[in-house]
Amino acid sequence: MDRKDRSPQDNSYVANEIAQITTEFFEVAITSVIFLKGVYPNGAFERRRYMNLVVYKARNPQLNEYIHSAVNGLIPFVTKDLVDRVAVIFFDDGNVPIERLVFRLNVNQSYNSKVEQADMEFSLRSFLIKLLVLEHLSKVLPRSKDLPHFS
Repeated sequence: MDRKDRSPQDNSYVANEIAQITTEFFEVAITSVIFLKGVYPNGAFERRRYMNLVVYKARNPQLNEYIHSAVNGLIPFVTKDLVDRVAVIFFDDGNVPIERLVFRLNVNQSYNSKVEQADMEFSLRSFLIKLLVLEHLSKVLPRSKDLPHFS
């Protein structure tokens, strides 16, 4: 069925599906950034597969829940196409930002556009591949007596 032939309920379903895919991607991408920046020891993460790529998931349930709840809080805003950027900011012991990574989101959910799930997943997978090999992400943040925190 073509997107322009869909009822408003169908369009709402598509928007929710796009929001779910997008937020799931953000959860994986943010966890990968935290792993790559060395915020926690490597043993705090386990290898998983996502979109046929090796990614990392935190073993600590509290860290997983923190990332999951923060990202899932975006779903209503992504569904309404209100999210333009998502930032991950790392802070030092003095609560001073020491590094910031911004994910820019550009999904055209207008009525006449058609977003194919396979195309979207291909784009997100391509982004994850680039993310995992970015040189500046391989530079580990300095360790202090307290672990750096992020938001």
